[in-house]
Amino acid sequence: MKKTSTVLTILSAVLILASSCKDNKNDNPTPTYDIPTTYNFTNADFSDATTRLSMVTEMSNLMKVATTGTLDGQTLKNMFANTNSPFTGAAAAYNTSGLQIKNQCATLLQTDVSNYIDTLVKASKSGVPASRGVAGVGASSANPASKYALNGRGANYAQIFNKSVMGGLITYQIVNSMSAAMGSSLDNTTVVAGKGTAAEHNWDIAFGYWGVPIDFPTNKTGAKLWGSYSTQVDSGFHANKILMDAFLKGRAAISNKDNKTRDEQATIILQTMERLTGAAVLQEVKEIKESLNDNMARNSRLSECYGFVYSLKYNPKRKITDAQIDAILALFPASFYDLTLEQVNAIRDAVAKQYDFESVKDIL
Repeated sequence: MKKTSTVLTILSAVLILASSCKDNKNDNPTPTYDIPTTYNFTNADFSDATTRLSMVTEMSNLMKVATTGTLDGQTLKNMFANTNSPFTGAAAAYNTSGLQIKNQCATLLQTDVSNYIDTLVKASKSGVPASRGVAGVGASSANPASKYALNGRGANYAQIFNKSVMGGLITYQIVNSMSAAMGSSLDNTTVVAGKGTAAEHNWDIAFGYWGVPIDFPTNKTGAKLWGSYSTQVDSGFHANKILMDAFLKGRAAISNKDNKTRDEQATIILQTMERLTGAAVLQEVKEIKESLNDNMARNSRLSECYGFVYSLKYNPKRKITDAQIDAILALFPASFYDLTLEQVNAIRDAVAKQYDFESVKDIL
């Protein structure tokens, strides 16, 4: 009788446990929802990011003046901070937008940009052709119509600025948005008309900084900065699909309170943005090799490569260490005029190893 009672007690416990598990499962059902194929979500608004990317384009366009005359450095600095109404023509509306580039950048980049502008202005004022140890303007030997304003080292700071902004503004903002998304501190309940919840808007702004149309990569029209580079390296690193899928899944997950999927997609975006920088370095290495004997064109492309490597310092969630970044930067020659094929290959190999691109290092 005692044995029978014990068995019944155990069976009751198992039934209660099973019932409890069943109840818990019903309390936390796996969310089911549709994931759209384009970034056309209700209340999605990333216009602030789009405006800042356009401000960067305006600065880049003005820097081209350095190859034809004296560059107005103060106007460039005003454009960076959006002070004293620096934007003109079709871009004049940016003056009253209340937005600026500078306060969205990594602190280190805020200082670096001022130095880049000063160096570029000095090259524009030189009045003599660029050459080893001499700042000035030089032309491509293969295409004399292509001119570059270089410092005495042979570096093109217009290009270093562009690549630094891609790291210190765009990647910096996307990475910070992904970190905030995973922190679950953003409100995902109160909907603001036209902007969604705070969590949705945070994700939308990150997508806007990528610089692609909402139906990317089917449509690539208008893709800029990282949106352009993710396409340039797509043959070896399929960042277009990886990033678009992650942005779509993550946004749908936020709207459907699926935090597990949100965090998975945020992690993918974090990892992809750093590897994308590595892929861009290798893409520049390929172009350097194509112009190895053209001093001016090669130096400008080497500047792009240098800018991408240096921009890794701005990524607050990077896996590469400062020491590893500095070790790669040390592979660049003191004077870009002295670049050798061996040095180019050393840069390629170091970056390919760091980001596991060894099998595609020559096609990116």
